[in-house]
Amino acid sequence: MRLIILLAMLVIGLPFIISQVAMPYGIAVSLRFLERPTNSEKPKYTIPFETDKTVNLTEDSLTKWTGMKGGRLAQGYATRVIPLDLLYLLFLGAFLGFASTTLAGIIQWPASLSSLPISAFWLLPALYILFDFAEDISILVLLNWPSTIEKIFWVLTAFRTAKLLAVFVGFAQVFLLCGLSFVCSTVPIAEVVIKLGGRRRS
Repeated sequence: MRLIILLAMLVIGLPFIISQVAMPYGIAVSLRFLERPTNSEKPKYTIPFETDKTVNLTEDSLTKWTGMKGGRLAQGYATRVIPLDLLYLLFLGAFLGFASTTLAGIIQWPASLSSLPISAFWLLPALYILFDFAEDISILVLLNWPSTIEKIFWVLTAFRTAKLLAVFVGFAQVFLLCGLSFVCSTVPIAEVVIKLGGRRRS
């Protein structure tokens, strides 16, 4: 239980650290422009510059951006932000996995669910880790070889979509198991209340 709490705290706190680390490398890195849309309207994927100007994300614009300030911005993205993102995906995946298996271990209904092997509850967290890792590798490829954008960007988009789906369903799994643990725990609620009452009197 303490491990789950620690992982949850790291998952909550690490994005704030990542945002602070990204700030010195400009608006584009702070917005993580290769990882998420920067506009609500088309074109959704752009490269924000330090002024109000934005340009479409293309091979030419990405090549130009990676060379800005002697490559310092792209290097900061690749060597500062991405390693922290890799750390984050491990923490979040571990949280989803350990939270799911811990909750699954204390429920007894439905029988088909409680009879599943513990490894089954690691499937979604493992898929999230895999897809997020693949997304980060794709970003590193784009930062080092901008000319591959036409071939790699659709792959990056597919990994991003799969990652979001896996993490969404992973959280849904945790919430479902958490709900079932309140009503279908292997430890009767009355027994828990009696134990708590005994501790208070002592």
